[in-house]
Amino acid sequence: MRLPALLFFVTLLAAGNAFGAPDIPDRETGDGAGQHQEKQEEVKDPLQFGPLKVGLDAMIRGESTNNFNFTDFAFTPEKSDGRLLIRVRPSLTFTPNDYLNARVEGQWYAFYNHTDSDTMRLYQGYVEGSMPNKKASLKVGRQELVYGSSFMLGADTFFDGLSFDAVKLQVKPVEPLTVDFFAGKYVKDNSGGITGELYGMYGTYTVNEGLGVELYSLLDTGGAGLTHEGKDERTASVGARLTGKLGKAVAFELEPVYQFGRHIESSSHQDINAFGGHVDLTIDPAIGSYPTKALVSYAFGSGDSDPASGNFTEFHNPNNDTPLIGDTSVIGDLSGVNAVDLSGNEVRASGLHVITAGGGIDLTDRFNVSLDGHYFRAVLPPAGISKDVGFETNLILTYKLTKQVSLLASANRFFTGRFFKDVTGSGKDINYGYLQVQATF
Repeated sequence: MRLPALLFFVTLLAAGNAFGAPDIPDRETGDGAGQHQEKQEEVKDPLQFGPLKVGLDAMIRGESTNNFNFTDFAFTPEKSDGRLLIRVRPSLTFTPNDYLNARVEGQWYAFYNHTDSDTMRLYQGYVEGSMPNKKASLKVGRQELVYGSSFMLGADTFFDGLSFDAVKLQVKPVEPLTVDFFAGKYVKDNSGGITGELYGMYGTYTVNEGLGVELYSLLDTGGAGLTHEGKDERTASVGARLTGKLGKAVAFELEPVYQFGRHIESSSHQDINAFGGHVDLTIDPAIGSYPTKALVSYAFGSGDSDPASGNFTEFHNPNNDTPLIGDTSVIGDLSGVNAVDLSGNEVRASGLHVITAGGGIDLTDRFNVSLDGHYFRAVLPPAGISKDVGFETNLILTYKLTKQVSLLASANRFFTGRFFKDVTGSGKDINYGYLQVQATF
């Protein structure tokens, strides 16, 4: 069953070679950079046929870990795991004019280890039309819903994605203001098994070039799935996102969220009263001729020490694309983390504080190195259990073979905190690494 994966990997490498080696400019003179750009502009897209565009998004990743497993993404001391993951999305996009477009996108998603999985399905299939003055548009069909920095709604691009059978209406009453209204049903096969509906409104107002304000409300009835903690509940999330610049080198993002609704545990009904959010500072320092970016962030999700008390206070943001919780998947979201004790009982530390610091540097116009760290501390662990969850480091090397094809290599370590030692009796750290090829045409 690994033969298709091998053939696909060879195909990607061949595609990279067909486009030729990248023109790396000389750092001193800049020779080569302008020439390479001119060549790219002259090349006509070979996959564009009039109003029809053929596309392909492909990813293949080999990953390995120890003291952890990929079955339920849980801490498992003395155990090792590995797998090959493949995602291929061929697409056709039809754009006959500026006011109408239609897209069909399939997905082959497979992973091969001791629990092989191989599925094919429709990932997106929609029609979108807009008024001639672009004041309103309507998008109907299977589609992604991605907003902001993906803190509350993203597409889970590291795995199988997230799509909805949905209707989305976008209106632009005035030039700086855009408001989206949407209603959709989770596509179970494209969402890690989540079922239920999502309804929402997302408004964006651009004050000026350096300041933007976003307000949104979401009503989520989604059930439990691989990237979703919800069970029998109706969770409403009301949030705001403020983005802007502090001078030329510093950008900020602030996103507080309040949650309310009803959580059902067995036969009891509990009111939801939770809050969370994050604040980020992104810095673009000038370090010689090397483009550099640094990030400092604090994220917080409220916890619950007694879920059966009648007032459910644990904050749930979806486990999708937010970079604030690292790459190892030891931590899925801000709601908390579980570990299994020696008797086989699951112990939960509810709610998390997360402090993130890191940065990246472009050593050439094709090669980037990034390193970040995340410190996790629980809000409400059980009595006698430490709040110290752990510290994660992520080192990622990215090399662009061409404009369309990239190679990534990552080495990550989760230094387990006292929480895991108190619950499991083991203080072993978790190592996780992967090699990935990403191609987008």
